[in-house]
Amino acid sequence: MAPAHSATSIGTFKQWGAYTSTEGGAKMCFVASQPTEKKYSKDISGRDPAFFMITTIPNKNIRNEASTIIGYPFADNSKVTVKIDGNGNFTMFTDKDSAWIENPAQEPELINAMRKGSRMEVQGTSRRGTITTDTYSLSGITAALEAIAKECP
Repeated sequence: MAPAHSATSIGTFKQWGAYTSTEGGAKMCFVASQPTEKKYSKDISGRDPAFFMITTIPNKNIRNEASTIIGYPFADNSKVTVKIDGNGNFTMFTDKDSAWIENPAQEPELINAMRKGSRMEVQGTSRRGTITTDTYSLSGITAALEAIAKECP
């Protein structure tokens, strides 16, 4: 399930995996999951796998950075919307096939909502204009985040 080929699994926690890796000589830890459900406004054949991740890189002072790799190129200057249990809009900015929280001050709020929630919807628009909605189970996210907090203090 890990999006990085050189990642080492710390463990699987229901729908979420916890991993360690090295980036530019710095140890990093992340949790990742794939959608349990995908909806499209029109056919999107050939889509690569999608992941939602929370990353910590202690040496770079990065803690619990939320991101997604969506599996297709986003429309230029498009935004991604994240909702937890149908509530709260968290906006992500896009670059190629990835997206990150637009306002980093909202990341703790998103992580807290993920810990308390049961499902997360990630909606984006492809370069071809297809609207996708990926649904992720949040089962296991708290245990996975605790595992990477121990591994990357």
